[in-house]
Amino acid sequence: MLNILMVNIPAEGHVNPTIGITQAFAARGDQVHYITTEKYKDRLEAVGATVHLHPDLVRNASINGSSPSGLNEFLNIQIQTSLDILEVTQKLSESIDFDFVFYDRFGAGELVRDYLNIPGIASSPSFLVSNNQMIVNPFRPDAEVPFQIDEQATTSLQHMKEKFSVAPKHMFQFMNNSGALNVVYTSRYFQPNGELFSDENLFIGPSFPERKGENSFPLDALQDKKVLYISMGTMFDHIEDFFNTCIEAFSDFEGIVVIAAGEKADFTKINPAPEHFIISPYVPQLEVLRHSDVFITHGGMNSVNEGIHFNVPLVVLPQDKDQPMVAQRLTELQAGYRITKDHISVQSLRDGVREVVSNAAYKEGVQKIKESFQQAGGTEEALAKIDAYLQKELA
Repeated sequence: MLNILMVNIPAEGHVNPTIGITQAFAARGDQVHYITTEKYKDRLEAVGATVHLHPDLVRNASINGSSPSGLNEFLNIQIQTSLDILEVTQKLSESIDFDFVFYDRFGAGELVRDYLNIPGIASSPSFLVSNNQMIVNPFRPDAEVPFQIDEQATTSLQHMKEKFSVAPKHMFQFMNNSGALNVVYTSRYFQPNGELFSDENLFIGPSFPERKGENSFPLDALQDKKVLYISMGTMFDHIEDFFNTCIEAFSDFEGIVVIAAGEKADFTKINPAPEHFIISPYVPQLEVLRHSDVFITHGGMNSVNEGIHFNVPLVVLPQDKDQPMVAQRLTELQAGYRITKDHISVQSLRDGVREVVSNAAYKEGVQKIKESFQQAGGTEEALAKIDAYLQKELA
């Protein structure tokens, strides 16, 4: 039996991919201690983890990553969240000897590893990015316009060093933790240039364990109907204009249109919709995708993987982060139809949905990626590789 510490950033696209491997560790008798926020407590406890909470600074944050002030705001949230996680880690380590820490590529992972001085294994919820692609990173030391951290970040980092005797090697560490092994929740086939990545990168494919929790969504209304599902993830602000465009575009859709509005949406700014629309702050995505015929998505890796799992052709509207890269790969494999954010309109949305529904090549492209997921090693292979690594480390 292993004592495993898991740390992550509190965001759907980072926590949800780890649910399957958390369940696999717990099912074989390992003690999994997962540091996260209240929002994810129930779903992680449901798969066997012991959950330890820290304040949620991410959930209501609105960050403009294109400006120096926005980058500093992002960085300060990462630093403070790391301090909160280190605080919980310190308390847990007083009574538990952890065998290794399993951490997301974003956030506090390497700091926790260094503080505990134990092996670290990284978790990548999206495509791996090569060192060459990281050249565009604004935090890198040799950037054309060097990024200057503000006084708050400087003070917090000094406090981290004094209290926990750890510090990031560079600011980009908060976006690119790495480990002795890197678990990647996709296949080498779907990963761009997958053949170029070494065997320390374990492409295990995504997993989709049932998510426990109460919801009142009317799934019965989707039975035997053509379903268009629209979700732009959980992190976007000022999304109401886009939803109004969707209402206009699909007012005559012959079926049910489901819009996952997210908890930040201001429903007073969303226009009245025809009766065949269901617009809700929360939608049980896996259950809805099971009934869906087409999926309009921002291209977050988690959502894309789930759409592929249920053989749903994708209309992808990438916004930022890894989404343009995901959209590009879907386009290359003809598994998704891309609309750039500058070209979103009533007509482009209609054209995109019509194309992926009427052209069988999109379903075939989705099916090929799904088959590559099924052929990936899964959590069983990941656990075997992790065990072999730990035996070698501890020998």
